[in-house]
Amino acid sequence: MYTKSDMMVKKKRKEHPFWFEPPFEDFRKVKEEMRDMWSPWFRMPEIRFSQTSRFIRVRMGETDEEIILRAELPGFSKDEIELRVTPQTINIWAEKKRKSVEKEEDFFRAKQSYASANRLLTLPVEVKTEKIKAKLKDGVLEIVLPKKDIKKREEKEIKID
Repeated sequence: MYTKSDMMVKKKRKEHPFWFEPPFEDFRKVKEEMRDMWSPWFRMPEIRFSQTSRFIRVRMGETDEEIILRAELPGFSKDEIELRVTPQTINIWAEKKRKSVEKEEDFFRAKQSYASANRLLTLPVEVKTEKIKAKLKDGVLEIVLPKKDIKKREEKEIKID
């Protein structure tokens, strides 16, 4: 049963348009006060870990003597890229690992990141694996793959009866 004072409180709340607070607002305020009160003595270390994996975009061109590949690898250095080649395929693998630690008197922060990218391509013709050249400039890896010498086959036209 409601008392007269309860009825008045309810009536006042209805009259005032901004009386409503979210149901857990008091808990949030207490949590913030506790955090502010204890933070000078207890700081939790901030640890961040990020990971990305992506597909390498590649453009392929071909001349009579060679195949030219241009792979987009922004943010990777030449030490972080690995190429594996067979006469029929090429595998481009890039991997970057970073770790940093900051320590000061009242806090500790550790960050780790890992990024990788890879692409396996089947080549249209066989290549000479011992004469492949690669260079990295402005995040673009250019690979020149000389083709193996293929003897031209003799063609003969055959008439159909």
